[in-house]
Amino acid sequence: MDAAGLDGSIDRSAFKLIDHLQTPQYVRLYDETQKLKERVNDLTSYQQAHPRPSKNPSTREEVDAEKKIQNQLDQLEKRLRAQLAMTRTVYRACVMKIREEKAETAEKKAANDALILGLHNLKYEEQSLRSEIAAAQNYNHKYTKLPLIPTDAFVEKYSQYADASEHELTIARIEQEHQDRVELEARRQEKLKQKQKLIAEVKKSKDDLTRLDGMVEKFVEHFEPIRKVLATE
Repeated sequence: MDAAGLDGSIDRSAFKLIDHLQTPQYVRLYDETQKLKERVNDLTSYQQAHPRPSKNPSTREEVDAEKKIQNQLDQLEKRLRAQLAMTRTVYRACVMKIREEKAETAEKKAANDALILGLHNLKYEEQSLRSEIAAAQNYNHKYTKLPLIPTDAFVEKYSQYADASEHELTIARIEQEHQDRVELEARRQEKLKQKQKLIAEVKKSKDDLTRLDGMVEKFVEHFEPIRKVLATE
C-alpha cells in the first residue's frame, strides 16, 4: 500500500516501516524490536493490573497471592531481559552489517570513480589521437611535391612491387627517387671534376701560349736589327 498522499506527503496512519525494509537483517531487527515492545507492554499491563498493596500481607492467602504476583513479574522481567539481550545482539549485527555495506559502498564508489576517471582519460586520449591523425592527414608532406615516377610506370619497371600496398609503393618510389638522385649527384660530381680538370688544362695551355707569345715577341725584338739590314739590301 502506498503511504504517500496526493500532494506527495506521507500518510502516517497508513505508513508501515516493515514494508520499506529490504534486507533480512533489518527485518529481523524490526521483528525483535516488536517483540521487545510486546514484552514491555506485557510487563507494564501486568504491573498496572496488579498494583502493590499499600500494606504488607497479613494472611496466608494474601502472602500466596503476593508471591504468585511476584513470580509472574519475575517471569515477565526475565522474558523482557532475554528479549532485550536478543534485540541488542540483532542490533549489533545490523550495525556491523551497515559498516560492511558502507565499506563496500565506499570501495565500489572508489572503483566507479576510477572507472569514470579512466573513461575521461580515454576520451581525452581519443580526442588527442584524432587531432594528431587529422593533423597528419592534412600535413603538407614534402614527398607529395617530389617528382616521383608514376605508380603504373614504377610497377611496370619493378614488377616485384606488383602486389604491394599503396603505402609500400610510396615508400619504394621515394627510395627509388633517392637512389636516382644519389646516382645523378655522383654523375654530377664526376662531371664537375672533369670540368675542373678541363678548366685546369685550358688554363695551363693558355699560360703556355702566353709564355710562347712572350718568347716570340722577344725573338722578334732580338732579330729586328737583322730584319732591317736585310730589308735595306
